[in-house]
Amino acid sequence: MLASLRRADARATFFVTMGPDASGLALRKLVHPAFALKVLRTRAVSSYGLATALYGTLLPAPLVGAGLPDHLRRIRDEGHEVGAHGWDHRRWQDGMPRFPRSRLAGEFEQMVDAFRRGLDAPPRAFAAPAWMLTPDLLALEEEAGLEYASDARGARPFLPRLGGRDYTVPQVPVSLPTLDERIGIVGRRRFVAETIEQVGSSPGYACYAAHAETEGGRWQPELEEILRGCGRRAVPLREARREDLPRAAVEMRPLPGRPYPVAQADAKELATGAC
Repeated sequence: MLASLRRADARATFFVTMGPDASGLALRKLVHPAFALKVLRTRAVSSYGLATALYGTLLPAPLVGAGLPDHLRRIRDEGHEVGAHGWDHRRWQDGMPRFPRSRLAGEFEQMVDAFRRGLDAPPRAFAAPAWMLTPDLLALEEEAGLEYASDARGARPFLPRLGGRDYTVPQVPVSLPTLDERIGIVGRRRFVAETIEQVGSSPGYACYAAHAETEGGRWQPELEEILRGCGRRAVPLREARREDLPRAAVEMRPLPGRPYPVAQADAKELATGAC
């Protein structure tokens, strides 16, 4: 992905999971029809590789960000932004909404400590694994003094409201469908064309989420086509405007192409721009 960004003269934000890669635990989810369909549709095993599919079960789970500090520094030194993406992505994705606050706070602290060791500074940005959001997580983001988070899907940056409470850390959301949500539903050419068209029709703000195991692997040509064709230079999320933001409610709702509900901003509130 770094090579693709260099070729496109583009900069990005990398949200990195800091703890163990327990991807193999996802095999337990194959009993869920929507998840099993997604695995087949995206050809997940061939994208991730067999070893990754066994991490955390038959193979030990290696550390991602905490185990690869040179990679973190390389991302930063090539001009990109590095943010945190949880401690144990798989377990957060499977169980975080049910975590007691003490466990969530402990894993959040582990993530921050590992990030600080790798980059000699705490994270300034965070993205929730699988766009799963709870009031406790939003409160932890405030306590950590984050500049922004990218925990939700929505058309533009906003200030979140969840569970009847307003929170102060701005959300800089993903606004475009991801490759794993569309591939297998539409073909490769159509996905690239749709993404480029959506960027062109969103001149004020457009955010595309690429994944290292897809666009950094077999789908790298699609990423490069999008970067070439979108008609503007990609920049890190920290450069998104975060003043005079609308206040919008966030709700966990189904999203086409994803097997589980994800955090989504109220589209009407984003459209009105009421602060």
